[in-house]
Amino acid sequence: MQPFYLSKGKQGYYRVYFVNQITGTVLTAKSTHSKNKVEAAVIASDWLKNGIPGGYTNTRKMDSGLNISKIASLLSRDEAAELIKILNTKFSFDSELPKGNEIECSKAIEPVPVSNTTADSSSSSAPSPTSVTYPTPVTVSNSSAASKPILLLDALFNFWDFNNSEYVKKRQLRGFEIKERNCKEKLGIVRRYWAKYFDADRTIQSLTSKELDDFLLSLRRDYGLAADTVNKTMTAGNMAFEFLIKEGLLEKNPLAGVERFKVSPKKRGIPTETEMRQLMTLDWDWTDSAYKLAFKVAALFGLRAGEISGLQVCDVDVVGDLLYIRHSWNDVDKLKSTKNGDDRTIPIEHGVAVELLNNARRNPEYSDTSFVFWSAKVAGQPIWPSSFEDDFYIAMQKIGISEEQRKERNIVFHSLRHYCATQIAQRTSLEIAMKILGHRTEEMTRLYSEHETQVKLNNAKEVLSQGWKILTA
Repeated sequence: MQPFYLSKGKQGYYRVYFVNQITGTVLTAKSTHSKNKVEAAVIASDWLKNGIPGGYTNTRKMDSGLNISKIASLLSRDEAAELIKILNTKFSFDSELPKGNEIECSKAIEPVPVSNTTADSSSSSAPSPTSVTYPTPVTVSNSSAASKPILLLDALFNFWDFNNSEYVKKRQLRGFEIKERNCKEKLGIVRRYWAKYFDADRTIQSLTSKELDDFLLSLRRDYGLAADTVNKTMTAGNMAFEFLIKEGLLEKNPLAGVERFKVSPKKRGIPTETEMRQLMTLDWDWTDSAYKLAFKVAALFGLRAGEISGLQVCDVDVVGDLLYIRHSWNDVDKLKSTKNGDDRTIPIEHGVAVELLNNARRNPEYSDTSFVFWSAKVAGQPIWPSSFEDDFYIAMQKIGISEEQRKERNIVFHSLRHYCATQIAQRTSLEIAMKILGHRTEEMTRLYSEHETQVKLNNAKEVLSQGWKILTA
């Protein structure tokens, strides 16, 4: 374990963090008052050997434990040359070296001549030849970098910082879309849970699987977090640790042996056919007509709330009666691709297509790329997805379903997509249902469409009735 490591502060001065060689705990940082990394390393080495001036009170002098070979293996040639200069100045090595063996410090360190004179009785008057021994090249291994202590919270905050994360930058360079909203969610998890449980000076290397397991269990037991939330907390750390391993900065993942929590999600509820007819005929007079139109699009065509917000004028084909689903929108990432990155085209009723364009034309900034569900409050933005939910819940109350009943039945705006999936699956093949909903797997479509409906109940009633007639004939 490395006895200390350096970190550059905001003002450019290097701070030294000493590491307890027994527990792995990182002690409080102390400034070296130097902006030169090599000089700071020398100062830190001196403190490690002779004690920290004005440092930690009531502490005994620290054992050095200094691994000179390891430090040397971490230095570049330029840093090594600069270190020699500093050591010569501090310890006056120049005056102790033979004149013929002077070491010139330049950008590249020249081979050091080493005397290799042997006694020769037959030619004592002749000077012995001097052979030059070249130093063995130093190879910096990944294990050296991986042994450097990494502060836990700094690593997590940096990893989920969307604008500065090395992980995000590299994924984007490879063509992957990283959503800022997801990073923001994980950053909040780190701030709320990781940062409140672990001290700022804890290193990732000092964590144990047992300690991390206790941390996650406490979130479930003491704070009452849902299993899914605890798993997300685990993911926030796990992804960062795996990235550091891939970069050669960490040797092992302390979360590798920690078990995830079983998630038993409450099944999504959907309104009944009777309730849907009531919602469809209801006069949504408390709000703008755009909100009832959004309800129709979600219930009839299965669009997600973000996809409704992301609809643009060019996505509505009123001649072919088609709707092109190419984007999604949220308040953090703004206009992005759909949830799974796939575009889809679905047929729609001509009357709905006309309604969509008429709503879009009410926008003073109407154009081919303006939003169909445009915001009257913020120019250039659509109505936020959360707003569709709010008015849908009001509509539910208007038809006699209280907020408590809605929550108990687990009906949300996304339930309309489940309702649409169920209706489609009853009337067509699973393959067509997948294309309309934009699912990549049949399993997902089945998950959405496995809801009891009046059609299913009538079919079951007919089957049972026939069986009863056979038995009673």
